[in-house]
Amino acid sequence: MKDKNLPPTLQMGMRSSVNVSSEVLGALLETPALHALLDSFGEALIVTDGEGRVRFLNLAAERINRLSKQQAVGLSDSEFYQRSALNYDDLQAALNRGGNSALTRSREGRNLLSSAHAIPTGAYEKPFRMLTQKDFDGSQPQRRASLGNRPAEPQGLRDPQDSTLHLSPQLSSIADTGVRAFRRRARLLLLGEPGVGKTAIARHIHRAAGWGDRPFIHVNCGSIPESLFESEMFGYERGAFTGALQGGKQGYIEAASGGTLFLDEIGEIPLHVQAKLLKFLEDSTIQSVGSPLSKTVQVQVIAATNKDLRHLVSMGEFRADLYYRLAVLPVEIPPLRQHRDDLPFLIDILLSRINGDREPSLSLSAGCRKRLMGYDFPGNIRELVNIFERLAVLADDEAQEHHLPAELLEPVRPLERLKPLAARDEPEDNPEQNLKLQVQHFERQVILRAVHLCGSKRKAAQHLGIDIGTLIRKLQRD
Repeated sequence: MKDKNLPPTLQMGMRSSVNVSSEVLGALLETPALHALLDSFGEALIVTDGEGRVRFLNLAAERINRLSKQQAVGLSDSEFYQRSALNYDDLQAALNRGGNSALTRSREGRNLLSSAHAIPTGAYEKPFRMLTQKDFDGSQPQRRASLGNRPAEPQGLRDPQDSTLHLSPQLSSIADTGVRAFRRRARLLLLGEPGVGKTAIARHIHRAAGWGDRPFIHVNCGSIPESLFESEMFGYERGAFTGALQGGKQGYIEAASGGTLFLDEIGEIPLHVQAKLLKFLEDSTIQSVGSPLSKTVQVQVIAATNKDLRHLVSMGEFRADLYYRLAVLPVEIPPLRQHRDDLPFLIDILLSRINGDREPSLSLSAGCRKRLMGYDFPGNIRELVNIFERLAVLADDEAQEHHLPAELLEPVRPLERLKPLAARDEPEDNPEQNLKLQVQHFERQVILRAVHLCGSKRKAAQHLGIDIGTLIRKLQRD
């Protein structure tokens, strides 16, 4: 049966396809294995359900649209188009005319061909839709040819699933130690402040050890609700609990079978689940929720945390036996302020990445570069990357000092900005600074401190009792 609301081209695609129920499609889109597969694609993929709401987008789509899965999933397609960094006006007009593809453009002038494809569902169900996005028609080779004598990109270690993170020479040396241990099947525990590049190092170790064609499953332990942690990690069987998917669900551990399981923010694992994880580390067996049977799963485990696990052990909040199972080789990753010699390398490689798909190319004024070189980066490499993303949007061909975030322009030491305002000398009265500006300044200090203490903007938003969108808007406000 045709859906009369669909363009003719999409109806035509439906007739030659095999129909599946929307329930099956929805369950499939929740499986970690499918996420890992689609995240490995270079082409951007966005899936919406029959109601036009975003159900999934892969890593390539996150980067192009400047929206994370957490921000995008659940939005209507019109809301997604409005929040995206791309201009979807032509695509929406094409879909309204009965077409299925059009050019979408980024702020930097990059042209992408966006095409909508129907995913047929049951006869009385509205079909899901997949939107694919790729560089338009050979424009990529033309752009490369047009770069002329532009300097080649520095040969750093780039994470292919996150093009914003790079390993500097010192971090590469640290990672090489991890590669040697990984090849000997030793478990690694990556330690360091938020934003130092733990995920990039874990992916590099996985690839450099020759495992690039095997699964790499990244589990952010801090983002999984405690009540769902066991079922997400170990999977569950059909009917295991109210609301369980009809076909059951594979857990993260099983999705990583034969590859690497990266347990990020390991210190956030609930205490009652730690015993079950310890058993898996000891004998490589797991038992899905609701199943009487155990199964063997062979994976290599890398864990990471910004917490002091030894302190958590002494407080009874983390099992000592689990700590020693995970920390066969603890690897300390220094904050950016402790390897400042790498800053010129990181600045040059980030500029090269931005200029790979940007016209005109971006350069830094002497004053802007001086400010960057004199900053302590409490948010480490992640903060540096965010600053360059800001510069790419605000600056035309040369980034000036006024394009930098306010915290880089303050005369106080960077780490002092994270103290409560009351703990610092009271500012001199400024009759020209109205109440609104003073309140905004105070809000910014409170938010920066919360981000520093909580380790992420999302956790800081929860701590402060505001939504993540409000927090980001307040930080971006000049």
